[in-house]
Amino acid sequence: MAEQADLYKYFEPTVQLNTLALSNIHTLTSWGVGTAAGILGLTGWNGFIFFLINWVVISGLVFFVKCKGKPSVYFKSGFMDIAGSTVMNTLLSYVLVWTLMHALVYVYD
Repeated sequence: MAEQADLYKYFEPTVQLNTLALSNIHTLTSWGVGTAAGILGLTGWNGFIFFLINWVVISGLVFFVKCKGKPSVYFKSGFMDIAGSTVMNTLLSYVLVWTLMHALVYVYD
């Protein structure tokens, strides 16, 4: 009986909307963080550490502010959806914007 209750625990369109909103938050913040990293002139591992620190901060803010500490109410996998659902896509966007901004700002160095 518990398995049947889990089937109806989530309304799928709402879960998809929450996942889309989370993906948008991570993508837009990766663009901002990538811009900041490029303007600050971060290179190599410093840029990746900057990304990881900001990823933890943004995931924490989503966890505590948007989900009010209860992500399993909004997502099927709970915290794993917040922390790890779009890491690679976000990292690729971050690297793209980071290198673009670094190249634009430090073109004559």
